[in-house]
Amino acid sequence: MAKLTLWMQMSLDGYAEGPDHAFDWPLVGPRLQRAFFDELRHADAFVYGRHIYEMMAAVWPAVDANPGAPAEAREFARVWLPMAKYVFSQTLTDPGWNTTVVRDDVATTIRGLVARSRHGVVAFGGPRFAATLMRLGLVDDYQLFVHPVVLGDGTPLFAGITDRHQLRLVNSRTYDDTVVAIRYASAAPRGS
Repeated sequence: MAKLTLWMQMSLDGYAEGPDHAFDWPLVGPRLQRAFFDELRHADAFVYGRHIYEMMAAVWPAVDANPGAPAEAREFARVWLPMAKYVFSQTLTDPGWNTTVVRDDVATTIRGLVARSRHGVVAFGGPRFAATLMRLGLVDDYQLFVHPVVLGDGTPLFAGITDRHQLRLVNSRTYDDTVVAIRYASAAPRGS
């Protein structure tokens, strides 16, 4: 069964964003970048909150055109550009890059994408977008990357979550001797 995987970077003290939405702290070394590519290239679609989509759209189209960019980055850009992407936003217009803007009914849209997918859908976003997906019971898997930084302030990964979400550890792994990747599966059936 295809799944929705929430893919998030977080600090050691639990923040997904630093103060003023800072996102200059994730450490993505070559082994981690390779792991990103190896897993994400199999997805059927990416879904985004607007802020993260805009960050990605500012980077990946330029990387593919840059012969000086690292090989792994160019390889991922070649996956990102044609990938079907859905961004949930009330304000974004004309996103380009094989991207559809969805203005409402997050749950129906994502359930439909997952139901039609063979390999699954990956969600990227800030803490608010992640919390929306969790509150709607849409997240099947949590792929969390814990970076060796204490931000001290910012927006917690699980900001706005007030209900208990029971998870089951699937696996964990360390990359580049710095980042710990932890995958959890939701212990509750989808939609409950």
